[in-house]
Formats: sequence, C-alpha cells, structure tokens
Amino acid sequence: MQLALCILRVMPLSVKIGIAGCGSISWEHVRRLSLLSRGEAKISALCDIDRQRAERLAEYVNLYRSIAPEPIGSKNIFEVYDDMLEEADLDAVIICTPHSLHYEQTVKALKRGLHVLVEKPMAISVKEAEEMVNEASKRNLVLTVGYQRHCQPEYFYARNKILSGELGEPHMIVSWLVQNLVTAGRFYLDPKLSGGGQIKASGTHLIDVILWITDTEPVGVKAFMDRAGYPVELYAVLSVELSNGALASIAISGGHTRPHTGITDEVRVWCSRGAIHIVDGVVYVEDSESNITRVDRAKLPRISPNPDVNFVRTILGKEENLIPGICGLRATKLEEMAYMDVGQPIPSKLKR
Repeated sequence: MQLALCILRVMPLSVKIGIAGCGSISWEHVRRLSLLSRGEAKISALCDIDRQRAERLAEYVNLYRSIAPEPIGSKNIFEVYDDMLEEADLDAVIICTPHSLHYEQTVKALKRGLHVLVEKPMAISVKEAEEMVNEASKRNLVLTVGYQRHCQPEYFYARNKILSGELGEPHMIVSWLVQNLVTAGRFYLDPKLSGGGQIKASGTHLIDVILWITDTEPVGVKAFMDRAGYPVELYAVLSVELSNGALASIAISGGHTRPHTGITDEVRVWCSRGAIHIVDGVVYVEDSESNITRVDRAKLPRISPNPDVNFVRTILGKEENLIPGICGLRATKLEEMAYMDVGQPIPSKLKR
C-alpha cells in the first residue's frame, strides 16, 4: 500500500481542533498533541454529554500553552456534538466516543469540510468504514485512525523489512494479545456501544498491525470465540488467510487476571527466507540459517511520535498520513468476517 502525501485544498497555518468525547482516552490525545511545536495546532472546543467531564479535560488542556494559547473556557465546551460543529471555529475533530458513534460523527465532520482523527476501531461494519473512507477521499480530507503502532519504530521497521522483500514473501504469522477487558469496563462490555468485545476493544490493534506490516487484506477467516458469561466476547482465536496466500493465527484475550488494563502482545512473521519477531517492543530478525539478531533500537527509523502529531502535520503538509482510513477499513473487514463466521449468539462456555 502506497502512502501518498495528502495534497490538501487549503493548508491552515495552525490546525484548530475539537475533541468529541472527553473520557480517559481523550486525555492521552491531549498529551500527544502537547508534543507539537508551538503554533502547529490549538484545541478550540471540547464536547461531551457529561459537561463536568469536559470541564475537567479543559483544565488539563489549559496546562499546555503550546496547544491552548487561549484557555479553554465555558464558551468552548459543548454537550451536543452538532452544536460544536455548528458554532466552533474548527479545522479538524478528534473522535473519542464509543465505537457505535464513530461512523455518524465522522461523516458529519467530513461533510462540513473537517479533517478527522477517529479512535479505533474505525467503525463497527464494513459498510460504515467504506462510506467514511469514500467521504474523506471525495472531499480531499485527512482521515486518520487511532492505531498508534504505526508510529512505533519497531513496527515501522518490521513493515519496511518485510515489504523490502529481503526476507522473501510472508508465509506464516503468529500473534497474540492479552488484556483485562472487564477492568477496562466502560462501554466495552455493552454491545450496543462497542459493536463487539475484545476484538473491537484492543484486538483491533493486533489485527490492524498484521495487515499493515504485510500489506495484505483478509480473504478467509475461521473464528472461535467465547463470552465467559459477559455480553460480548472476551476470548477469540482467528485463523486467517491473507491476500498474498499467507496464513495468520491471531489469539486475542480480554480475560487476563491482573487488575489493570495494560496490554501485552507479540507478533512473529515467518517469510520464505527468514523471519521477524516483535516481542516486548524489541525487534529480532532471523535469517535463513536461523541466526537471530536483535535490532539496536538506535538503528530503528525515526518517525512521527504518535497518531495525533502525524494527523496535524499531515493536515499542514509536513508529513504523510501514516494511518489512513484504508487501514481501518481492512481491519474492520477482518473483524466483520470473524463475527460472521462464529455466528450468533457467541458461545459462553467458559467461567471467570
């Protein structure tokens, strides 16, 4: 997949951003935006159905003069998304709301000529994801998906290494991810808001990165899942055929017993002439004679530090979009295929 530099109709001098959804992940977006150079962007509006939540986020935003040269005040806080789009002076929005709202809110913003960074998963159906990608393309707007692994040097290195052909063609991928989804809680356990369980919550990161570093699409999926007594799946094991013929095994767990929401994952890609392994943030390259070399982190590529910085600098014409909407569409396709294969209702045989 070629990631071309977006040539935009108008490049603002400073990107004026509105944030929709002021829950926990929005604080991370503010932190990421604070790494921008002064004058590249400013947060102009916040929106949440819980005004107090938006007011608390405003206090945090106002700590960073680089992205809040004019403090966020009551006139910059909205409880209705449409009101923010109508009344605030914006160039872009960052959408941090529950998954089922992403499609409608993204399309509304795009139709107003605003660039969009939408949290993962991009959408809860392929139809929605396709419409989001098409709307952004039609209007020549930046659409970025919140998959931060695209901005992590180890994954960027792995992608370049695999696509260079040096290791041959990818043949087999084995990957896993574990988290405590029950502790993460929030709306993740409500299928009407989440559109799915651990596959949609954090598993989508793993699904995306496999498709991205191999530059493939899913063509066949066999899925096994279990809800373990919850309304959505906590566990999923997917066997996937990719568009280049490679096979992938993806194991996703939301049932870790530790009482925090941290994620642990691992990706191993065996190619026809070698392999690449990403374990605990470290990259190992294996040659055709099974010699394994740990890649010195100092030799990993320097890229944009996070999706938010990349989003803003893509709008300004300074960087290419590292996480375009097509990545979210491909991940959504695999997720939808998995849910269709396992059928409804998802089994609930395991106990927690």
